[in-house]
Amino acid sequence: MLNYDKIFLISDPCLNRPFRGVIENSDLDEFEITRGEKTLNEIVLVKHSMGEKKPCDFIWTTIGFPLIVSERVIEIFKSNAITGWKTYDVEIYSKENKLIDQKYYVLIITGRCGFRDYSTSPIIMDTIGITTEPHLSGFYFKDDFWDGSDLFMCNPNEIGQANIFKFCTEKVVRLMKKEKIKNVEWEKTTDLTMSISLYNIELSEKQKIEMEKLKASR
Repeated sequence: MLNYDKIFLISDPCLNRPFRGVIENSDLDEFEITRGEKTLNEIVLVKHSMGEKKPCDFIWTTIGFPLIVSERVIEIFKSNAITGWKTYDVEIYSKENKLIDQKYYVLIITGRCGFRDYSTSPIIMDTIGITTEPHLSGFYFKDDFWDGSDLFMCNPNEIGQANIFKFCTEKVVRLMKKEKIKNVEWEKTTDLTMSISLYNIELSEKQKIEMEKLKASR
């Protein structure tokens, strides 16, 4: 079994202060691009949407994908042999619509893992708003599949549905923290929870019994 304590979800911290961009051509914000399943033949243009004038090493857009990173981040990846990625060129424009003289790239994640396997998550009680209710605990991959890349995303499920969850190894997290890279969050997959009722998750028989026991014990 994979050591999920050493696998992290990469996410937007959703802060108000950092530079946030908007992609000018809406055709270029499809998540197939982030997943490396669609080729780009043009430079991505990103304009200031909100936040500070100067971008951080990670730039998030109004739609949440694709992920944009600085040349500094790319150099860290290269010098430490980080795997599972490629890039496309991007131009970043300021609030005044002037080209920012700093190199950034669209980060394409090519590594892969299995789709989320809900049946392997234990049931816990967690809060959603002011309500405490059953949640799935942890994010686990179908058949524990992971291709070994440092950056990776889920394969589509059996009916072809895909998602935009981005994952990385502990090695990446340590490097980013060491270099004080900001405007990004890392969360262990074992710490992630999901409301069963909110997302209408179909449970296994074992999970149903587990949930009833939890409810009865309260």
